[in-house]
Amino acid sequence: MRALPVSPSLLTMLLVLALVASGLALVWSTHEVRAGYARLQVLELQRWQLQEEYTRLLLESNTWAAPHRINQIATDKLSMLPPELSLSRVIEP
Repeated sequence: MRALPVSPSLLTMLLVLALVASGLALVWSTHEVRAGYARLQVLELQRWQLQEEYTRLLLESNTWAAPHRINQIATDKLSMLPPELSLSRVIEP
């Protein structure tokens, strides 16, 4: 098999073109990595803020649903009282 004759100037131009393309690809990929990392930082901050808000809301929900608070509201605002034990009956199957 015979190799095609290629002039040295054409070979040099092809190598320079490949080198420039490789350099541009490196710059583009570095830019994409940095942009992706910046997006990751923004999303991690947002996740942290949402986790903090969720924890706050969970604490508030547990506070509002505390048994002593429910009992106090039932007694004070709704005038509810626990049933008399003498009125309770136990039913056995």
